[in-house]
Amino acid sequence: MTLRRHSIPEALRGVTMVELVKKEGSTLGLTISGGTDKDGKPRVSNLRPGGLAARSDQLNVGDYIKSVNGINLTKLRHEEIISLLKNVGERVLLEVEYELPPTAPDSTSGVISKTIDICLHKEGSSFGFVMRGGTHEDWHKSRPLVITYVRPGGPADREGTLRPGDRLLSVDGVPLHSASHNDALSVLAQCGQEALFQIEYDVTIMDTVANASGPLLVEIAKSPGATLGITLTSANHRNKQVIVIDRVKSGSVVDRYAHIV
Repeated sequence: MTLRRHSIPEALRGVTMVELVKKEGSTLGLTISGGTDKDGKPRVSNLRPGGLAARSDQLNVGDYIKSVNGINLTKLRHEEIISLLKNVGERVLLEVEYELPPTAPDSTSGVISKTIDICLHKEGSSFGFVMRGGTHEDWHKSRPLVITYVRPGGPADREGTLRPGDRLLSVDGVPLHSASHNDALSVLAQCGQEALFQIEYDVTIMDTVANASGPLLVEIAKSPGATLGITLTSANHRNKQVIVIDRVKSGSVVDRYAHIV
């Protein structure tokens, strides 16, 4: 996760409340930068892997922290903010300002959208992803519910389909098209240990693939450890045995970026 250093224009700001409950003597597992004596508004600069804040799946690096347990941070120095977080007690309520996700892509821009149903198993109180967006009383701020981060090693990451930028359409048959961010979080909190998610994702239509009439070299970038999502088999073609693509897994790296059919 990379740190965003620009300020967020008002029209692109979303706000959410994040409650963290820590054990006595433990830490939140996050690093805050900024303050009146530093480089601007307090923001999350790091989430310690395995820490309470990271496992909550409600924070992204780059989020601004407006208040802690009702105490406004915008006029505090950096050391005052750190001291407050260290001594705030076991229950911590953060008012978080974040950058709204982009609107849905234009279907004429070489990108099409597809949907897939995936089953995820809850780990603790989370499915392992951060979600932002949702409807807003100011329609300019209404967005799809977008996955902004998939926590490494979490349930969604282990299942392997979900990617940042994917949009959440429904959970266990409950449609979320008109849900606010808080409404969607409530639906997720009420889910059982296993839930069925309907996800919308984008597929890039590569002109070189779509218009190919002969042999074609396709280069696909993937993260370490990720699978391509294709199944190969042998077949006969013009009396020669060849290797062909037997199946492309929906939502896989190949499905999203090569549009191989």
